[in-house]
Amino acid sequence: MVQCSKLGSCDTSNIIRTASCFCFDFDSTVITSEGIDDLAKQAGKYDTIKELTNKAMSGNMSFREALTKRLGIIQPTQQMVNNLARNPPKVTTGFPELLHKLWSRNVDVHIISGGFDNVILPVTDLLKIPSDHVHANHLIFNEDGTYKGFDKTRFTSESKGKSRCVDYVKRTFKHDVMVMVGDGMTDSEAKPPADIFVGFGGNVRRSAVEKVADLYVDSFDTLINILKSADNLNE
Repeated sequence: MVQCSKLGSCDTSNIIRTASCFCFDFDSTVITSEGIDDLAKQAGKYDTIKELTNKAMSGNMSFREALTKRLGIIQPTQQMVNNLARNPPKVTTGFPELLHKLWSRNVDVHIISGGFDNVILPVTDLLKIPSDHVHANHLIFNEDGTYKGFDKTRFTSESKGKSRCVDYVKRTFKHDVMVMVGDGMTDSEAKPPADIFVGFGGNVRRSAVEKVADLYVDSFDTLINILKSADNLNE
């Protein structure tokens, strides 16, 4: 049995064990990189964009402001998105195992991301996560494939959007106990309505996130072990 002292409070562990839904951030959580940084590399703007990304994820700039500035600099194209679809980013070690562990317990899994579904869906399709369980921003292109803008009606196109999105998932899919997992301050804003926020530092460690998380983990193995401990109790 896994001891609560090694995993955070017993209340936190019990919520993880009994949650009917887990919501995961995508960039630097499900995958090892930031999708917008991957686009920036193709545009030769990586260093400039990385600084803005860190400000956004650390809560030092409104998300809508950071998103608008970054896309304005990158000017992503349809071809860039196609390139990422052909060469998808690396999935974080342990996530597929955690995903299947949750599904084996009949736990619903959703992706709630400030990234772009144009880039996310090729990965979530491989992971067999239903497209209606992916909630993200959307890039809009002109007919010639040049950048036109992004869909400003999406929940995650502005600050506090993840909180509204979790509330939408909770109401639409009729969930009671929910867990939000992610690496950034925008993910911590999803609690409430999420019951707990699990900070993830396996790819990028952010001290501000660690301070506000109910549980902070560097590996998905920690969550897998909490779930396994519940299975052991039920045997």
